[in-house]
Amino acid sequence: MKKKTYTLNVRQTGQYQYEVTVPEIGAMKTAATLDSALNITLHDILMHLTTRYLILVFTDQDADREGRGVDPQACLPTDLEHQTTLEVAHLGIASQVLRRERQLVFEVIRPLTRAQTTWLDEQTGKLFDRYYFKDEREAQLDALLQEAHDLRREASHE
Repeated sequence: MKKKTYTLNVRQTGQYQYEVTVPEIGAMKTAATLDSALNITLHDILMHLTTRYLILVFTDQDADREGRGVDPQACLPTDLEHQTTLEVAHLGIASQVLRRERQLVFEVIRPLTRAQTTWLDEQTGKLFDRYYFKDEREAQLDALLQEAHDLRREASHE
């Protein structure tokens, strides 16, 4: 496991005003007492430490057949993507999914069980090509980069 160091900054900004920040995860909370500020910041810290995103990668069958890219917004989910989404929900890995170009992204808020991990390993190459995990900040960065890419593509078509 990779070792990470986080900074907890506490400032008293007024007589009954405390500000607690953890810059590495983007958490900043203010409250009337130090105890309250620390307690509400704890929620953000726990979410950061426990939230991961499971990303399942699929081949783009249409692009492979035709030899060119396909607009991800114009494509409907494939049968494999739909089946995978149902199985992931049934196994209790995650219930909500975001669809990206050739990817399904699931928010995972607790560690996977041995059975869930085994299922992922067994389905690699069958339902999807590969899978990996990202933390919340990495997933947010990916979403911003994708949005910028989409805006550049739209601007070039105008």
